[in-house]
Amino acid sequence: MTVIDTITASETGHNPVTAPALRLTGVTKYFASVAALVDVSVDIYPGEVHAILGENGAGKSTLMNIISGVLQPSEGKLEVAGDPVSPMTPSRSTELGISIAYQHPAVLNDLTVLENLRVALPDEVFAGGDSLKIARDMLDAVGLHVPLNARAADLPVPQRHLLEIAKALAVQPRILIMDEPTAALDQDATDMLFARIRALAAQGTAVIYITHRMAELRQIADRVTVLRDGRMRGTSLANDVTDQALLDMIVGRSLVSAFPPKAVGAAATINFAVRGLTGKNFSDVSFDVGRGRIIGIAGVDGNGQAELMRALAGLLPYTGQVLLNGDALKADTLSRTAAYMPADRHEEGLAADLTVRENATFTALDRFASGGVMNRSRELADVRDIFGQLAVKTPGLDAKVLSLSGGNQQKIVMSRALLSRPGYIIADQPTQGVDVGARFEIYRILREVSDAGTPVIVNSSDAAELEGLCDTVVVMSRGRVAQVLEGDAITEERIVGAAVQAETHAPNMGEPTVQVQKSRGGWRHLVQSDNATAIPLAAVIVLLGLYVFGQNANYLSAFNISNILLLATALGFIAMGQTIALLMGGIDLSVGPLAGFLVVVGSFFINDGQGASTIALGFVLMFACAAVVGAVNGSLMRYANFTPIAATLAMYIGLQGLSFVLRDGPGGYINFTVMDWLTWKLGPIPVAFIVLIVFGITAEILLRRSRGGWQLRAVGSDEGAARRLGVRVNRVFILGYVAVSLLTACGAVMLMAQIGVGDPSQGITYTLSSITAVVLGGTSLRGGRGTFIGTILGAVLLTEVLNAVSFLGLSQAYQYFFQGALIVVAALIYATARSRAEAPT
Repeated sequence: MTVIDTITASETGHNPVTAPALRLTGVTKYFASVAALVDVSVDIYPGEVHAILGENGAGKSTLMNIISGVLQPSEGKLEVAGDPVSPMTPSRSTELGISIAYQHPAVLNDLTVLENLRVALPDEVFAGGDSLKIARDMLDAVGLHVPLNARAADLPVPQRHLLEIAKALAVQPRILIMDEPTAALDQDATDMLFARIRALAAQGTAVIYITHRMAELRQIADRVTVLRDGRMRGTSLANDVTDQALLDMIVGRSLVSAFPPKAVGAAATINFAVRGLTGKNFSDVSFDVGRGRIIGIAGVDGNGQAELMRALAGLLPYTGQVLLNGDALKADTLSRTAAYMPADRHEEGLAADLTVRENATFTALDRFASGGVMNRSRELADVRDIFGQLAVKTPGLDAKVLSLSGGNQQKIVMSRALLSRPGYIIADQPTQGVDVGARFEIYRILREVSDAGTPVIVNSSDAAELEGLCDTVVVMSRGRVAQVLEGDAITEERIVGAAVQAETHAPNMGEPTVQVQKSRGGWRHLVQSDNATAIPLAAVIVLLGLYVFGQNANYLSAFNISNILLLATALGFIAMGQTIALLMGGIDLSVGPLAGFLVVVGSFFINDGQGASTIALGFVLMFACAAVVGAVNGSLMRYANFTPIAATLAMYIGLQGLSFVLRDGPGGYINFTVMDWLTWKLGPIPVAFIVLIVFGITAEILLRRSRGGWQLRAVGSDEGAARRLGVRVNRVFILGYVAVSLLTACGAVMLMAQIGVGDPSQGITYTLSSITAVVLGGTSLRGGRGTFIGTILGAVLLTEVLNAVSFLGLSQAYQYFFQGALIVVAALIYATARSRAEAPT
């Protein structure tokens, strides 16, 4: 059988009365002028597991993104349970009972495991019970035993996939989409997943299962559809089609063998050797690589294989010897000698903001340079040559690398390894998430490289892959070499048996969980938390106050304390707004001029002699203007494609100019009664500062425990993942910038009480001061992580420093010096503390 014929429901034995759970008719998707899908029509029935096969780039992920609402089709329609749905959105798909586990998990690194569950799942899932217990049960159901307060960034790749699967299974979906779910899982986790899928199908769930592994298709699928080049090549019952027919349809040609021929005879020379290598999670590892031989590393995940590969690549410290062509290599030269293909190409293998060409060549630029000048024609020629060898499919050399399919991204990683002309190649899970055709190309290139004399070391969790590719296989257990297999002894059964038989007391899939638990305990949990800055900031505030008091007894007077806290209140409100912008991965340069502009606006209404209604109108106008400014800022970024810096810088200039249009100098003195109320004190403590503290605590609680807070941080952590999870990114962003401006308006009210007049030149300095306070507070400039409590303490410390300069009789230049020094010291302390907390025990 060489052609898969489309088979009707009655021909396959499916009950023709049963309506499809999902029907796609004529679905077509274009990206610019490139067709990703063309006229795809397929029915997905309840109670069946429907496998979708195809090479990387065949359109599988695009089709799944259309079903889940992440993308909209250019043509065609979708029907769920017979009802047409248009447009399909992530939130709409969730309402319809569609759940998806993505090939690249939509996991938010800056949020905890519990927060990832809460932001991804509807509130109904956690209703009517203890949310912690419900979340714990979700994770236990997929064998993921990690603390709920562990940050997702701390999870290894397999556990991130299990978290993704747990989210997909938690909602008891009507339609379940599994996109390469077992790519990073061991056999136990795979068996667990298949059991869950079968149980769901038996209950009537329609399951769409994307895989590149033929063995999985035979284990789990009832029906199969093949895509190639964006077109549907046919649908059949899984039992009615042979593996060879499927392979021929997937790649459009016949594959004689999945693996190239192995080396014949004994190796003449040993060109790579490891002697007594010991490091993190591995000990006393020794092996030889003969010329023309590929050596494989095997074992149950978590037994030191990944750490061994990173050590050989020069990324982890070790003791022992690494020899290349008989010469011992120094540890600090490994990274320049080896070409490392990491298991997680997204996190470590690709530079997301660079083009396809740049990703392929950035480690080999010296090869294309002459006299410090790049030879672009030579670079392009070499890139085209290596892309031709690997059959890389790309719309262009200057396309963004993330626009490529997963398999082609992996080929880019391999291209870079080959172009750097390394001393040896370290390939960690080189075909993870790669289709059968791309695997063939990768196997062929690895064999050719080995035959040419470059040592190749491959770590793979696929025993069949190691059997077909490698000349020697080193099986590891508990970080040690359990057995070495060579020649005919390399079989899938022997590899698995060697690993399993050595595993009586060895770690299993759960071992990384123990490491995560340790890293989240005690002071380590505190240091890694977003509020870790609160204690050192509070300590510095107290110590600085005592030091200056020792130099000047008036420093801690009630008047000066009140003055510091009043000034800190205005800055604190504005800095809280800046915190929201940074949490979303943005910034707001307009907060300073906005504060000054709002004071000018208020100065026309909040004057002596004005009635209560006019004064109230002044306050309303201040906050209304702030809301408009925030909405404009957010809209410019989301709908006009302005960067946060460009949008808020334009607003900075516009507001400052408008302030001078309204008043060309100070004028409009503020009502004294209003000023008295705003500066009212309880002892030396201004009531406004107490209000700031209440705002800060409330905002902190909402940030950690409300859906709005989770979504805010999700957008800053990973906008793409947040969008896939159904977060309305544009709305969150615009509302976030409105909140920035409203908090700035609160700061402007306090600024108005301090200066007592509408002065268009006031407020500008608050832009830099607010950013400084936020950075001191420990909020990440990259988004996703931050704290309002830290920001308020940062504002107090910054105000205290500026005040202390005057009391110590220092010049104004010291104000800027101390601000800069504080930021540098704070950054160093926080970075060092967190890195130590993340280090292994």
